[in-house]
Amino acid sequence: MKGSAIAIVASALLSGCFSVKSPYDYVENWLIREDPARTFAIHSDLIYVQGRLYVDMKELSEMSSYAKSEVGRGRFNGVARVFSPLIANDKDLEDALDWYFSHHHEKNRPFSFIGEGEGGALLKAYEEKNAEKLRKKGLIISYYTETSRKGFVNDSMVREIRRAITRARYRAQWRREMPEDMLKE
Repeated sequence: MKGSAIAIVASALLSGCFSVKSPYDYVENWLIREDPARTFAIHSDLIYVQGRLYVDMKELSEMSSYAKSEVGRGRFNGVARVFSPLIANDKDLEDALDWYFSHHHEKNRPFSFIGEGEGGALLKAYEEKNAEKLRKKGLIISYYTETSRKGFVNDSMVREIRRAITRARYRAQWRREMPEDMLKE
């Protein structure tokens, strides 16, 4: 009897009946996590990692306000869905990006990286380590700064991301690079 109960539990675990959830399944572990249903209207995503790494709950409100002021919906509205994970280290970043790729990313959907300070350094290291994989998944442009400062994300950056998205969509549709003179303001 005892052996068959163990066999049932082992079988359920192996078949996936009991799946281990990622911390990033919970919206509380994101400073910003946009609605996946917006994919029909917005053709790219933005992964933003701010300079402050998560240490404790006292910092959460300030971190959230900062992320929303830098890359909130108003700034990238119509350009990209924004995802900003709450991370404390490189393992958290990897888990958050794995979650994003398995839950929100569609094949060849263009996405961008913006990273500031310590968090940006982790994102940049991840990009360097996984450059080929990220390019194949649709990484189109990245921005990094060594220190966090309010206003790092600016309107010209948004325009450059929009141009990179346009070029990526053109390349996907026509299987060639977009002529430069087609991208006029």
